[in-house]
Amino acid sequence: MFSAIKRLIGAGPKVVDQGGVLAAWAKAEGHAFKHVTGRKPGYVVETKRGWRAEWGASQRSLYIHGQELRFRSESGMPHDVQMVMLTRALAQMLETDVFSRYTNDMQTQIDNSLPDEMRWLAMHPQVDTPQSPLLAKRFVILSNSVEVSQLWLDTTLIKAFEEAATTWWTDSLMLIITVNRGMLTFRMSGDEVNPAQLKMVGDLFDLASQRLHETALQTAA
Repeated sequence: MFSAIKRLIGAGPKVVDQGGVLAAWAKAEGHAFKHVTGRKPGYVVETKRGWRAEWGASQRSLYIHGQELRFRSESGMPHDVQMVMLTRALAQMLETDVFSRYTNDMQTQIDNSLPDEMRWLAMHPQVDTPQSPLLAKRFVILSNSVEVSQLWLDTTLIKAFEEAATTWWTDSLMLIITVNRGMLTFRMSGDEVNPAQLKMVGDLFDLASQRLHETALQTAA
């Protein structure tokens, strides 16, 4: 299991343009597809529901090498609410990496170089999910606002996460969910994507985004 994750995190194969796959998925779902040119070329898929998918060079080179696929949406959440959700297998691997950096007397460099979500693994308390033993077993959810995160995880969203966990969201799939500065983001490797995977991740993101908007309204009331 861990060897499979390491292959995903390690140097990947030669970059294969995924524009055709993304364009086909966008067309099937009724989304707008755009080719981004310039210093950081890539592709953007914009949806009528307000969220977007971005494909291009990794913004998280410490754990996603090569190309990265990002699903992003403004959530309406206060910018100080932070959350990260990932599989326990991946969390253990990233925690080991962070620990090894600290034990090598690189504290100053770590503070400046580690992505927020990696630092949160050591900073934020865990969000318990007693209503779902499956989620508690498979995933780690951490947040500086536990009550808000638990409110976000309503019955419908938990059911969707459970279905993902028993079908396509395996321990070998690199997928990290974050809420930071009001933005909900799903990050995953973009080296190889396929229409079925895009459909499943996109549907889950759509639900998670919708639910986070609702949670933002509930907490603001």
